[in-house]
Amino acid sequence: MPPLVFMFVFYFFLSSQIVPLLGIERLAQSDSPALRSALAWLFGDPRLFGNFLSGLCCLVLFEGAYLTEIVRAGIQSIDKGQWKAADSLGLRRWQRMRKVILPQALRRILPPLAGQFIMLIKASSIVSLISTQELTFIATGVAVTSGRVFEVWITVAALYFAVSAVLSLVFRRLERGGVRFAH
Repeated sequence: MPPLVFMFVFYFFLSSQIVPLLGIERLAQSDSPALRSALAWLFGDPRLFGNFLSGLCCLVLFEGAYLTEIVRAGIQSIDKGQWKAADSLGLRRWQRMRKVILPQALRRILPPLAGQFIMLIKASSIVSLISTQELTFIATGVAVTSGRVFEVWITVAALYFAVSAVLSLVFRRLERGGVRFAH
């Protein structure tokens, strides 16, 4: 299912039922000035806090399926001999995973995880369609009020590029240096 369709289905059908049941809107409209200012600072307009949580949950559900599959494939890609060797050493299940399987699997899953994480950053722009205050939503408002549509969207593109490039460099460094687990 395309992320846009999933976002609309989740927002209009599921979250319109779940968010009111959880009382999230009451929390966002709290009488406590400290809570309201904290929510405003962290998540934008408190009146749109339910939208933010809906968008966040939608992205988590959508990306969770991909991330789970990447991790599963990475663990299953480890040669059966490694599993048998860990068993022959008498390692318990958790020790086998922590000391033998996961260090090898992590080297294999880091590149696809990095790519998926960067895709998630870029895909987060679709939450602007449900009035969640993120970069694309704010940029739309700035473009409309300022009349500088081209400049605003070039700036947004540059910001997404900068974030993606920095994350790419961080993940590349992790891949080169290897990831170590404490023994």
